[in-house]
Amino acid sequence: MTDDDFFAAQFPGAAHQLQALRARDKEFDQICADYHEVLRELALAPRSAGGTQTRYLADLAESVSDLRSSIEKRLHTPDRTNE
Repeated sequence: MTDDDFFAAQFPGAAHQLQALRARDKEFDQICADYHEVLRELALAPRSAGGTQTRYLADLAESVSDLRSSIEKRLHTPDRTNE
């Protein structure tokens, strides 16, 4: 799965907007890269009943949620580069 396919699946209908924003904004591009990496880490993390592992998974899930919120907020912020 390519990056574009991944983001098209994660944010339906916003693939072109995401590509354009990532190309223009290095900070936003890094947020997207971090989102992809942390979500992949969460998906691949082994599940166990240990308290340390549970806390780690909770931290990953919180990071994914925060990064997703940042991406969605930017997608819904009007682009002011042409003003």
